[in-house]
Amino acid sequence: MSTLSIRAKQILYGSLIVGLFAVMVPYGQWLQDVKDRRDLGEATLGEVNAGSFMLKLAMIGGFRGVVANALWMQAQELQRLQEWDQLKTRVDLITKLQPHFLSIWTFQGWNLAYNVSVEWDDPADKYIWIKNGINFLREGVTNNPKSPDLVWDTAWTYYHKLGFADESIILRQLFHEDVDEDFRTDPVDNRLYDDNFKVSRGWFELAVDRADDFQRLATELETPVEFVDPVENRKGRPGDLAFRTMPAHAQTRYAAALEKRSKVNVPAQFGERAKAEWDLAEREWLRFGDYEFRSPNALRIQGELVAQPIRIGDVLEPALIEQYRGDTRYWAELLSRYEDKDIREVTPDEAERLTENKMAWTDRWANQNNFRYWVERCRAEMEDDGVRSRELFYDGYLAYLNADFPKAADAYREGLDLWKSVLDNYPTYRDDDLNRKDTGQAVLRYVEALRQAGREVPEDMPFADLLEDAELDPMLDPFDALDMLGPIGEAEQEG
Repeated sequence: MSTLSIRAKQILYGSLIVGLFAVMVPYGQWLQDVKDRRDLGEATLGEVNAGSFMLKLAMIGGFRGVVANALWMQAQELQRLQEWDQLKTRVDLITKLQPHFLSIWTFQGWNLAYNVSVEWDDPADKYIWIKNGINFLREGVTNNPKSPDLVWDTAWTYYHKLGFADESIILRQLFHEDVDEDFRTDPVDNRLYDDNFKVSRGWFELAVDRADDFQRLATELETPVEFVDPVENRKGRPGDLAFRTMPAHAQTRYAAALEKRSKVNVPAQFGERAKAEWDLAEREWLRFGDYEFRSPNALRIQGELVAQPIRIGDVLEPALIEQYRGDTRYWAELLSRYEDKDIREVTPDEAERLTENKMAWTDRWANQNNFRYWVERCRAEMEDDGVRSRELFYDGYLAYLNADFPKAADAYREGLDLWKSVLDNYPTYRDDDLNRKDTGQAVLRYVEALRQAGREVPEDMPFADLLEDAELDPMLDPFDALDMLGPIGEAEQEG
């Protein structure tokens, strides 16, 4: 081979290399534009060690979806076979290939927290896998910050799997002791909490905020993310009543759990601490009640089909709605603003129909969410005598479990007297089946303590009408360590 031919080949190869780099520069710029437009950061491109040149090409080319779909089918089969390690490998690849594939985040988060965790007997092992599931969902939120559904999934797992599992009194204790501060930080107020219900409240609130923000994305300046599975939000719909109640439910659950031994080694808390948490719960319910939902039906007003703003909280003061029955000017101004239509006048007949329609939906939705019950419950429980009653019931049960029956009977009687004086002011809460069952349990334990102490049941016993049903349905609370484990001795005080 001549020197000239070798030189020619060198020039040819060099030219090819220069040409390749010249092509890669605009391609790299295009790829960066795609990453920016679709929220694909370095965490989602170029970090997969797939071991396959073709798979790596698929990651940056048009075959990402094809490969992700194939892996998704494999993942579903591995889920059925309970091949957890192989399943994790497939899922990790999918999330790198298609970080905006919402279903895979929901699928694997649920899988780890609910399916894999139950394969373990030790609650500590269950806790690890539940935490893995939550952290996986949180990673999905990081990759999809505009998806209210993934935020809701995260909140729900904190709330439900840790708070309502069979071993919740242990799982909640493990959360209480967890040294991972990031895992126990509220995403809204950035405060560190030692209770899963408090943290879930923050995540639920964030989900509601994201759902509200999502409504404002379809503008020229704010284009929605191109999700791989762009279905309508499953839970994060701004007008979904149940969705918007969850911050209030989480805070209410925390306030109720505070006044029992809902964690193995943490005693109940009362006094100002309990009152403050019930006050926060009421504020969450009133915040929910203050939201303006859109009436699902439309009325024809002045030739225009219009919907109405419905505030569920108005059900607490029906006179507020009643006063607008003849206020034609109020309805004209409200509907013009709410519907963005020029409705200059409303007739008395139309004002009547608008008022009736608003009252009907307000009452219907309030009943659907048991709104009056929750607000009255918070208000009753936060009263001084309400908190004191709960403390006396707690002390009475501890005395009963320790066979100090005279002390138990005295505590229960004082608590029942105070509790009656409180509930007389809150008839909706008093007459609700849940409260009747809970109060009946206190009556039953009072009667049993009297009998063990050799005393007669007094004729003026409060809530005597609840005793018969309580005797037919003695209740153990699976979320109270006193019921599940009995007196545990001195426990560390909660900080």
